Amino acid sequence: MPDRPRILVATGPVDATADLVIDELNRRRVPLARIDTGAFPDLVNLSARVGADGWTGEIASGSRAVRLEDLRAVYWRRPSAYPAEVAAPGAPRAFASREARAGMAGVLYSLPHVTWMNHPHAIIACTKPTQLAAFVRAGLAVPDTWIGNVPERHGAFCAEGPTVSKTLGPITYDGPDGYRVLYASRVPPEHYGDPRARATANLLQREVAEKVAEYRVAVVGERLFISELHACGPYLDIRAVNADNVVYKPGTLPDVVQEAIRTVTRGFGLLFAAWDLLRDEEGTVWALELNPAGQWAFTPDSDEICNAIADHLEEAAHA
Repeated sequence: MPDRPRILVATGPVDATADLVIDELNRRRVPLARIDTGAFPDLVNLSARVGADGWTGEIASGSRAVRLEDLRAVYWRRPSAYPAEVAAPGAPRAFASREARAGMAGVLYSLPHVTWMNHPHAIIACTKPTQLAAFVRAGLAVPDTWIGNVPERHGAFCAEGPTVSKTLGPITYDGPDGYRVLYASRVPPEHYGDPRARATANLLQREVAEKVAEYRVAVVGERLFISELHACGPYLDIRAVNADNVVYKPGTLPDVVQEAIRTVTRGFGLLFAAWDLLRDEEGTVWALELNPAGQWAFTPDSDEICNAIADHLEEAAHA
């Protein structure tokens, strides 16, 4: 009989990044269970009982199951939101979602001796405002930034120089006007002090002029994997550039920047983070943001990153 899974990979049904790590762990014959915890209660079952040793029981989805008392590592990628569909007839969706999250997440988060990559609480705490403040404390250069909903202050900030508008959360938008991706965009003069700024929090950032390179840095524990990105032609947000027009190559960053990256990542309690930075013509490296569940499969060091993540999970599983 094969060993019972000691690793839970929590992610949605389509996740090419998680697939790479799972394939590597399977190659190493490390037992794991891939379960979309957000599909609870429709496609996932939870049965847990608390006792002297904490929670015991099982999380299962089809033929995949993990016993809570065996769990030693959780690779928390991108599970669906709770719940995928409301299982109980007539149950209000908001209530069902809240109860599902409190039950599934509450049990998982309380398990002892579990290594998280990354713990959801750490992910939630890693907002853009907290990131930017942490970057500054660590000595990293950060573009001048304003967050607020006061149209007059919005206009005054924009008038000081070229300004970029960014989202504070995910760049995807699913609303009454359909599904959209909201990349960073320049604020035109006619939108300075736009009264619509009153409706919510807005993030404005001074555009870094004459950038010569961008960086995606994958952090796994204390290891840094630095990729330098160059796009063909003028662009503002490299994510909006066709992948065929982006060149990726191994990169380097000053030691002081590398150490600051480690310090900030460690400070947020993250074992993994994907950083975005850029360098201008004068050689200044600007820290833009970090993503606790960012992508890395497109980078030159993808195999090494995959192995480093698998090393952490395997070590935790055998602890």
